[in-house]
Amino acid sequence: MEEATNLELTGERTLPGIPRENYWFTRHLIAYRMAGELADGKRVIDIGCGEGYGPALLAGFADDVLGVDIAPEVIGHARAGYRAPNLSFEVMDVNSLDVPDSSFDLAVSLQVIEHLTDESGYIEEIARILRPDGTALITTPNRLTISPGSDMPINPFHLREYTPEEFRSELARHFGRVEVSGIFHAGWLKLNDRVKVVDFIKFYRMSRLNPRFWTHRLLTPLIRTSWFSVGTTGLDGCLDILALCAKPRTPGKGVS
Repeated sequence: MEEATNLELTGERTLPGIPRENYWFTRHLIAYRMAGELADGKRVIDIGCGEGYGPALLAGFADDVLGVDIAPEVIGHARAGYRAPNLSFEVMDVNSLDVPDSSFDLAVSLQVIEHLTDESGYIEEIARILRPDGTALITTPNRLTISPGSDMPINPFHLREYTPEEFRSELARHFGRVEVSGIFHAGWLKLNDRVKVVDFIKFYRMSRLNPRFWTHRLLTPLIRTSWFSVGTTGLDGCLDILALCAKPRTPGKGVS
């Protein structure tokens, strides 16, 4: 894929094959690799799948994968770009999924909830379509690191952002078991946090006269998944929050 021109980090979706987007794309791959480990031999739905690379990756593990997104042009792109016998894409509203109850073993939904006005309805839909022994992997950016010092999202496309504990509490209203972990910088990226050679957020507003504009252009295409890690300690400092959810709650019963 050729690099897009006039690319801006809008917060709506991440695309593969764009060198200056490689940090965000690779950060997404960490969660998709985790989903792949859960997808073996299962029926999987990717809710808010965007460009389609995620469902295509999961199709390498799962028996069947359905990717859904609300944007028809995005689904058209996904259908044209990613084809496999066990892979399909459909236009759907994530708050009103046109699929039967208890029809998927694994639901994956990455970086979606922060864009929604009805977060509770979205989570309830995920719980509805899961089989009794099904699992959901849901991620969102950590408000404490993506919008530091602000209760309001800095990204104009984010309607609400969560701390790890807020995210856990929201999900626990709908699921009996919620396990939260986080994505962190590792390797060179961890060193860059201390001595900031590259600024991955402010880059998109930098002048070409700023030396960090050019260090970003030089170093970002080199980023690989080993420069990130997943852990459960120090979650307030994580980049993205990952939640594994299971056992949809039975009305009238507490969280187990």
